[in-house]
Amino acid sequence: MGRGGTVTAPAPGAASAAVTAPTLFPLGGPFGAAEARALVDAVAGAGFGAVQLTGAHVDGAAADGMAREEFLDLHRARGLEVVTVEVLMGWATADQEAIAAEAVPLLDLARHAGCDKVVAITIDRSGASAAEVAQRLGYLCDLAAERGLQISYEFIPWSVVPTLADALRLLDAVDRPNLGLVLDTWHLFRQPGGLDEAVLRAVPADRVHVVQLCDAPARPADDPVVETTTGRLLPGEGDIDIPAVLDVLAAAGATPVIAAEVYSAPLAELGPAEMARRVYAATDKVLGTRFSGRA
Repeated sequence: MGRGGTVTAPAPGAASAAVTAPTLFPLGGPFGAAEARALVDAVAGAGFGAVQLTGAHVDGAAADGMAREEFLDLHRARGLEVVTVEVLMGWATADQEAIAAEAVPLLDLARHAGCDKVVAITIDRSGASAAEVAQRLGYLCDLAAERGLQISYEFIPWSVVPTLADALRLLDAVDRPNLGLVLDTWHLFRQPGGLDEAVLRAVPADRVHVVQLCDAPARPADDPVVETTTGRLLPGEGDIDIPAVLDVLAAAGATPVIAAEVYSAPLAELGPAEMARRVYAATDKVLGTRFSGRA
């Protein structure tokens, strides 16, 4: 079970990970109370002990008559801990009033769910300078700090912050103690220039909040957005050297939440229970004993 920088095993010899809810349903499809129940049953039944909670799913279930507390109670009843809440997207080109309007409900959801990490990304390509992005991310961090929360920033290869090196420069520019990184193996692999192990080794261990695992073939698809949202592979079934990434982080002393992030249309067609089972098995296998001793 992922928990604020640790990963514990649900059974002897088995690793566990948080799983991001949208991976089990086609993106853009309907999500209501029935889907929420199916999702929780699938994740818990597969063996996961924690989840990354998606605000859009909470809102979708609420529109279908399921109150937020009932949504969270579904997780508690099945022993699922919430380890992150996601995702903040509109802040990079917004003013402070707009940033707060988007962020505060999600930050409050994180507090209510009992977790301390909220994921932020930007898919903006050129609408703001690096200095403006840093200033706005700093304000987002300040809003989170007022509530005792951390911001976990995830770089996107086609955005204004396209590489891990750029993300590290952004962290330095923002200079907030409650700011860290989400390292998604697909983004590391598909970033311009590919994965640079020297840059990965330069990441401060305490800034690695979350590691999201999936795989990809060596040859990228024509459309990276379509690939990342529908064509990811199970960990261990592609050409990303996931064990090498994990070994670098483990050797540095990082203690991240480990998450499965397998956006896959073919797997989603199998239904949430079967997809969750396959995601758990693949994640467990590639993790091995890494991080499992840090309960």
